[in-house]
Amino acid sequence: MKKHVIVSTLIGALMLTACGRDSATKGVLKSLNSSYDYDGKEVELVGYIAIASGRAGGALVTNGKIAVGLVNSSMQQKQDAFAEASINFGQDINSLWIPEKFQLSDVEVYDANGKKFGINTKFAFKAMVHYTNKEWAKATEESQDSRKMQFGGLKSEADKAAEAKAAAEERKKKTGDPNDYSFRLIITSISKAP
Repeated sequence: MKKHVIVSTLIGALMLTACGRDSATKGVLKSLNSSYDYDGKEVELVGYIAIASGRAGGALVTNGKIAVGLVNSSMQQKQDAFAEASINFGQDINSLWIPEKFQLSDVEVYDANGKKFGINTKFAFKAMVHYTNKEWAKATEESQDSRKMQFGGLKSEADKAAEAKAAAEERKKKTGDPNDYSFRLIITSISKAP
């Protein structure tokens, strides 16, 4: 009887810890999507890595990093990502490895200790936050040289300014805040979530 109580207590404690991390992730995400408070700072999030299917071939690697989605479920629905992130590409610590042609079972994730995991593992991530359009207001200002010609479908500075202003007005209409809180995370540490 005592063994059953101890095991139940341990399972309950692990579930509360996991729920606590998931709850903390929700709080951080709410702040990331409503302020620039975390710009250039490290955050901690819990979730799964989602990548595009390997059916069409290899993944896009840029400057030694691969773009992934962070999601709440292991169902690999990248379009449901709560954040976009960049992870080191390779078979070293805090990295992700994908062969040129792959199935999801071929994907390898290496944690901060170099231990290898599969893609359907729930992870705790530490990541630096970079807001990709923090200076959106500058884009609404029309360029001094509005006489620039449009070549090959390229937009003039005035057209870009008008689009940025319209997008800000639409955001304000929807949320009451014109700011663009688009961000990307740069993963600095990966560990298996409890």
